[in-house]
Amino acid sequence: MRPASTLILPPQGDVDLLVMAAECSGDELGAQLIEDLLKMRPGKKIYAIGGPTMAQTAPHFLFNLAEHAAMGFWEVLRNWRFFHKYYQGIVRWIKAYQPGRICFIDSPALHLRIAHALNVQKISKKGGGTVSLYYYVAPQIWAWKAKRRFTMEKDLDALAVLFPFERKAFADTTLPTTFTGHPFLDAGHKSPIFYAENRNVFLLPGSRRQNVQCIFPIMLEAFSKMQKTGDWAAACLYPTEAIRQLLADELQKFPNVAKKIRLISAAEARKNPIGGQLVAVSSGTMSFQCALDGIPGVVIYKTSPITHWVGRRLIKIPFLALANIILGYECYKEYIQDQAKPDVIASQLLLLAGARTEFKAVSDELRQCLQAKECDVGKWLFM
Repeated sequence: MRPASTLILPPQGDVDLLVMAAECSGDELGAQLIEDLLKMRPGKKIYAIGGPTMAQTAPHFLFNLAEHAAMGFWEVLRNWRFFHKYYQGIVRWIKAYQPGRICFIDSPALHLRIAHALNVQKISKKGGGTVSLYYYVAPQIWAWKAKRRFTMEKDLDALAVLFPFERKAFADTTLPTTFTGHPFLDAGHKSPIFYAENRNVFLLPGSRRQNVQCIFPIMLEAFSKMQKTGDWAAACLYPTEAIRQLLADELQKFPNVAKKIRLISAAEARKNPIGGQLVAVSSGTMSFQCALDGIPGVVIYKTSPITHWVGRRLIKIPFLALANIILGYECYKEYIQDQAKPDVIASQLLLLAGARTEFKAVSDELRQCLQAKECDVGKWLFM
């Protein structure tokens, strides 16, 4: 892979839109956005930075940033040199080629810094330049660092939020904020998983390297303990080849259950969805997908001690999983850091076998909360 400072340069001509995502969940959202835009406005010259899904969708793909995704204070600090070079390189690229619009997707630590630089260097419209800055998927200011909304107000032209309650968080700013709804609820969205009354467990440790390294061993130990009660199988989805290799390496340490666990690419699962009765999932985007699908399970989160220590002092909400945050109660039991004990997780999963009715009600309640979006994100971007 080429370094971030040597992005492929566009051919002569205008760049109508640059879509930027820095991790796998944003990569999927970006790919869907680009696909919708190409149908709506087929002549637009769209460039993208993201991951493997956007690489397949975007007419012009610049750089696979999702492979470098990092989460947490310590993890980002260790990769500071790479992200600093990327930040410098992309600001230079934008200054040189002046895209008409930029759509940042999530990843506020990186994208809001880029947006501010474009303002200070008088490249963006808010700074007196010509480039419009749009932001899709609001940072969770209702959970931590709420004052970011005022910087966003100064640097951005428009914001699209996934959840209706997020509009209120920006109500005291002049930043135009539109509820575009979560794409998982769109009629055309196809979940890679579904509930089935079988003996299959989903093990979903996330899309970031750090998550997989911390969480997947716990899931495997819990799954091993479940085997004492019967013959269970498991499916584990991976977003990239690099994550697949991490999963495969960890599986070698569990020869007693390795043959019972299938590693399946997320792209393949979207084409041929997989059924399962239970799920152990990290507290990311897939936990929300599981809740919408009504699959009984638990949420697991573990990270480096320093990241956990910092997070406990910054985050102001009682839950980590999106479904729990939206509904205001722990519909999915969360096992965080030292609470993530394999024997406890295995026991809880076994207790949930057959709990479909309870979790189907969670799905229905979530869907009811998230209806009535104002417009599609594609229309918002070119209003």
